[in-house]
Amino acid sequence: MLTGSKRFLAVALFTLLLIVAVNLIWWSYYQSTERLLEHSLSGRLISVARSTAVGIRPVEVDSLIAGDVESYSNLLSNLGRLATLDSLSELFILDANYICLVSSDPDADSSYFLAELNAPYIDSLLFGLTDRAIATPTYKTGELYLKSAFAPLHSSSGGTEAVLGVEASVDYFDSLAQLKQNLAFASALSLVGGLILGGLFLLLQRRLNRAEERLFLDRTHAYLGRMVAVVAHEVRNPLMIIRASAERLLKKTGSDEARYVVEETDRLNGIVGGYLDFAKAQSSILAADQPEQIDMPEFLDGIRRHIEQRFDGQVQWVSDAPFPPFTFFGYRRSLRQVLFNLLLNGAESCQAAGKPVQLGLSFSCQSDSLIIAVSDHGPGVAKNELKRLFTPFYTTKQTGSGLGLYLSKRIVNEMGGKIRIESRPGVGTQVFIELPKEPKK
Repeated sequence: MLTGSKRFLAVALFTLLLIVAVNLIWWSYYQSTERLLEHSLSGRLISVARSTAVGIRPVEVDSLIAGDVESYSNLLSNLGRLATLDSLSELFILDANYICLVSSDPDADSSYFLAELNAPYIDSLLFGLTDRAIATPTYKTGELYLKSAFAPLHSSSGGTEAVLGVEASVDYFDSLAQLKQNLAFASALSLVGGLILGGLFLLLQRRLNRAEERLFLDRTHAYLGRMVAVVAHEVRNPLMIIRASAERLLKKTGSDEARYVVEETDRLNGIVGGYLDFAKAQSSILAADQPEQIDMPEFLDGIRRHIEQRFDGQVQWVSDAPFPPFTFFGYRRSLRQVLFNLLLNGAESCQAAGKPVQLGLSFSCQSDSLIIAVSDHGPGVAKNELKRLFTPFYTTKQTGSGLGLYLSKRIVNEMGGKIRIESRPGVGTQVFIELPKEPKK
């Protein structure tokens, strides 16, 4: 299952790729349309230039160059008619010096004012580099976009003495500008749509993950119920035998060890019964426990002594100052189980890291709550593992069921409290349990 950050990255990448793909298609369409219009206009101008040049006889070219008025008048009339018929800006004839011999535009200058721009195309015809009509790229003059085509005009001697020019206004630029504006608007819409789509996808994915998590927890509860049923059946009988033997030993010797055995067997029997009831969903996990008055100094001192005996006196307490007097009304057995489990985890993590077993256990009071702090100076927990610590069967230890913290959180939640963990790798871990002073009904 992807983590939140990886899921967000995957959705963001998918959305970005979708937006880029859509916009590439749109702008490829724009560029292909622009090339098509350019090619179409070039083909039309070349066709007009070629057909017009073919209609002008070499003798007419000789007469026009010689300054014959009749030839000038005939060509002027023909060029004016063709310009009107084909919706052209101008048809003109240039000599080798770029002098306009005749033009369909009566206001045209005698010198071709675009000679410097179009000289390479005109010269390629005059010097015989090509004998085919050619078109120029689109160019801008003033506020107009123009395109020209040129065709050779042959004299009676067979040489190219003049060039026919055809000039047209590129009138599709307004349409292209409107298309570009529409595509820009569509690109913005695709970005907004992609963000909305990505947000909806994340929302649906989060709900799906929550549903999967609930399904996983339901299955976990079912497996836990089966496991506890077997364990309860196999453990309870020998557990009662151990308790009875320890009780007889306690009556004979009065030793603390025998008393601890009796206490722990009772606690273990209650835990097994509580887990079994919880796993079967017959009652809460606190069903086997009842709230009572708890003398916090005596209660916490007992947990300390038990931890010290468990680890043969290796435990070093961060503070061994006496606990302040305070009486708390709560679930003694269940709270003891939670605190003992947290201290046990801290001690084992210190040992696993080869560090001294340094633990802390303290409490403080607020207006309406009790806060119990448990700490250790072990290796700490990585940030990406903190959220998973309360997941059933998840553990950072080499051994363990992965149920300790999960069940501890369930116990604290059913008490109406909260539990949170703060940890720094290499420094240690702190667990804070906040409980209401009055137990949850």
